[in-house]
Amino acid sequence: MPQVLEELNLESDVLDAQMTEAEEAAAHASLAIPAGWAKDPDLSDGGQFGAVKLTPYVAGRPSEKGRPAARRAWSWTGAESLLPLAWNPDGTIHDGARRYLLKKACICCRKGGIKTAPGKVPVCPQCAKNNCGICRGGTDAVTVNQLKNGKSIKGWLVPNFYLRLADVPFPEHVYGTIDCFLEACQRRGAFGFKTDADMRMHATSRHRVEYRVHQDSLAASKTDEVAELRATGNALLLRLAGPQVAPVVQAPVAVVAIPQTSSERSIRAKEMWAQRKAREAREAKAEETATATIQ
Repeated sequence: MPQVLEELNLESDVLDAQMTEAEEAAAHASLAIPAGWAKDPDLSDGGQFGAVKLTPYVAGRPSEKGRPAARRAWSWTGAESLLPLAWNPDGTIHDGARRYLLKKACICCRKGGIKTAPGKVPVCPQCAKNNCGICRGGTDAVTVNQLKNGKSIKGWLVPNFYLRLADVPFPEHVYGTIDCFLEACQRRGAFGFKTDADMRMHATSRHRVEYRVHQDSLAASKTDEVAELRATGNALLLRLAGPQVAPVVQAPVAVVAIPQTSSERSIRAKEMWAQRKAREAREAKAEETATATIQ
């Protein structure tokens, strides 16, 4: 059972319960909902309700607003990117992504992320290693005369990132209409690829396992489609050829030899002897005629 206050102090209770009309009107005015507010505004992240200012607390401490983790930039070809910011331990000062803004890109071999040493001539290490014949190892700055916003650019190295899109020296249309095969990838819609080869290169480098499974499923579906097309073609050929009638094969007729009597055999022998004599007579007569003709 909870303890009950037994002592009574009616006078103090009456004084606490009394409130003048002016104080009540002032209290209602301070807590009045401003015009244009919702009936139940969301004050979970702080704000002001009438004359009351609210501060959200987390674990007994006032919560602070989130700080930016990156800044927007554009590469020298016009591709949009986000450069991460490095903050001090107190979270009050950031470097402005300076370590990325100091990097260079070579417009000869299109290599990016080049770090140049202070006090030395900036040279592309890849062109110098390959002894490039176009830029002569990155040392020939006379032949470079690219125009950017009406100004001439000398040298083969340009900043890799720019903070304004208008400052990009060689903007290119880097996005196309071909979406990545993976639905969860951000390279879809307005950020697609220009060619199918670019999409395949992206898939083989960023989504290796997923792309291998995708290729296997396509190969299996193609095999099933070929089998279905073959069965459909065979059915159409049978329908166009019409009903097939099996040829009727007659069984061979057996010849039964009838036995002959002795008289019939004698007559048959006499007929064969007469035919032979007639043949011999014709051959002898033909020989005599030929001999007489020669003489």
